[in-house]
Amino acid sequence: MKVISKVFYSIKQGFKGIFSNKTMSIISIVSVTSVLAILGIVLSIVLNINSFMMQAQDEVNEIRVSLESGLNKDEIVIIENKLKSIAGVEKIKYQTKDEAFRSMKENFGDDEDLLDGVKNPLDNYYIVTIKDSSTIKTMANKMEKIEGVIEIQYYQDIMENFLKASNTVKQFGGVIIGILLIVCLVLISNTIKARVHSKRDEIQVIKYIGGSNRFVIAPFIVEGCIIGLLGSIMSVAICTGTYKYVIDNISGVFNSIIGNMIVPLSNISILLVIVLFTTGIVVGILGSGLSVKKYLKV
Repeated sequence: MKVISKVFYSIKQGFKGIFSNKTMSIISIVSVTSVLAILGIVLSIVLNINSFMMQAQDEVNEIRVSLESGLNKDEIVIIENKLKSIAGVEKIKYQTKDEAFRSMKENFGDDEDLLDGVKNPLDNYYIVTIKDSSTIKTMANKMEKIEGVIEIQYYQDIMENFLKASNTVKQFGGVIIGILLIVCLVLISNTIKARVHSKRDEIQVIKYIGGSNRFVIAPFIVEGCIIGLLGSIMSVAICTGTYKYVIDNISGVFNSIIGNMIVPLSNISILLVIVLFTTGIVVGILGSGLSVKKYLKV
């Protein structure tokens, strides 16, 4: 019963702290909302860039394995089995040089007659699709060592550039998100600090008469949570509304180009709720704790 009473007291004092200094509380909530909204927008951009990078990589995660001429069916099957045995191979497609040459002629369209009489310069080959684009170089080296393989071709420069760009986006996004978290922490901390300072005498009296640190800090923790929670709710609304507007009014123009590379609103919404609510509440608690800490020493 005593514990429940303390909990209700802390909640009551937390709400009282919000309403006792409405101007500062509103400024803090608006500031936290702004920072969390920026955090959500940055997170959405990073996720979409990563989605684009991953799907673009999937379009070029194929290795062309050219075979020696004169191999019989059994030898070709042996090579296929060796390719399949390499960890990370997703699927394999075999194409004869005659099929490849016909395909080349079709690509010439009305000018395919230019290739009439030309000796087929191509080789029989396998198109190997791999699961993880980042391993393409290692896997290509393994395939090159298989007996009967004469050449390995893949989009090496494109893949390396994609991987570098993807890592850069992740690192830059991580730095920006980290800075925004620190800003959010400082904002909430300063808000709570102003109220703690105004109540420093009251806190010292409570400490002198035997009040525990937990009893003193709990109302401020509640206050920080409320600020963080309200900021989270508004920032989620801003981010999801903005994201929906972008999808409905802008992405349609580029739909034929980017297609399904945009992360769906439902996925973004779930992630934003989790990240922003967790961030707002956790930062609210940390900011409150840091603000009250120095006043607990009597």
